Amino acid sequence: MGQSFFIWNGIDCRSMGIYLSGPAPIVRPEERVQHVQIPGVSGDLTQTEGENIYNSYIQTVTLHVRNAYRVREVFDWMRGAGYVTFSGEPDRKQRARIIGAVTLNKFSRNIDTWIGECQFYCQPLKERLTEETERVSQSGTEVLNLGDVAAHPLISCHATDAGQDLQFTVGGEPFRVNMSGMADTGCVIDCAAQIVTNYAGSVDLTGLSTGNFPVLGIGKTVITFENGVSSLDILKRERFL
Repeated sequence: MGQSFFIWNGIDCRSMGIYLSGPAPIVRPEERVQHVQIPGVSGDLTQTEGENIYNSYIQTVTLHVRNAYRVREVFDWMRGAGYVTFSGEPDRKQRARIIGAVTLNKFSRNIDTWIGECQFYCQPLKERLTEETERVSQSGTEVLNLGDVAAHPLISCHATDAGQDLQFTVGGEPFRVNMSGMADTGCVIDCAAQIVTNYAGSVDLTGLSTGNFPVLGIGKTVITFENGVSSLDILKRERFL
């Protein structure tokens, strides 16, 4: 087994003179539930907040920092919020914030190694380390979501001509953007933020859209074109537990 490591905001800890005392665990987040006691009834009633709703969690790593001059560099680097990747899942990243104090103590009088802990407050769903946009140019195409939960994609919708009304369906749910008379030849639909803009992002077209923002369910989802659509570029934003 190779050396354990983590990457914080694009910087590998090993390049900072850090090694870990052991592997960081792979964590499946806890489902968010509420346990309700009913008077006169044994046990609890477990209520979920919804399908696939999970809690954030704390991931703790034990740091060994070689050389005293590195300590201040590590303090300056290990703070704030961003993305973290742990060596147990090198193809995943997740949003996190470093919380609590980072305290480094000298290992021994004769060895220039400093030891301490760092806590990452991790968002529960992980993302692909890299993800490519998928082009859908034919109506009736199946798009595959390999994630563990439904995905809220970023979609660039291209029109057959400028000023076209655009309509397509994702999993049988229609979505329409009224672009009649506009010079633009398409739009960008951010399904997570629930915002529609022109390509440049300078014009808000959300008020001209109708229908629920598209969602890619787990597995295959069929996409069909209707009014004015020539193709879609889809960044699926798959999420994993």
